[in-house]
Amino acid sequence: MKMTMPQEKKRVLLIGEQPDIELFAMLGGDGYEVAALESPRRARDVFPSYKPHVIILFLRYPKEVAILEQCVTLAGSVPVVAVISLIAKPTLVKAVKEKAAAFIVLPAKLQTIRETLKAVALFTDDGQFPPAGKKILGTDSPGEKQPHSADSL
Repeated sequence: MKMTMPQEKKRVLLIGEQPDIELFAMLGGDGYEVAALESPRRARDVFPSYKPHVIILFLRYPKEVAILEQCVTLAGSVPVVAVISLIAKPTLVKAVKEKAAAFIVLPAKLQTIRETLKAVALFTDDGQFPPAGKKILGTDSPGEKQPHSADSL
């Protein structure tokens, strides 16, 4: 009889003043262990003990790109996925493409979120990251395939 160890849940750290509750519930229901914090400052205290597999950061305004930079610095080799609303998309896309490992434009379907997180997890599991300039984009916008390189935006 072969014994199998239960697979460790992937840990997601959600950071944002108003994290998307629907996304929080989707991730939890999809088997992720999720912790939500309102700022990178709070995350600094939790990060070493929580050891997330991925950080998801909610950005609502262009000025919050500084928060993305703080999260990328804090994360080290942990991928940071930026989540932006469709309304904020034009102003944030350029900044996010330069810093985040991937980003998702809300509203997004669970499948899109799942595929984006799986794509960044593959990079960390293999000890590889996307080549410089190649980012992963999760979107449900009509006419766009997901996930695909954010460079094509």
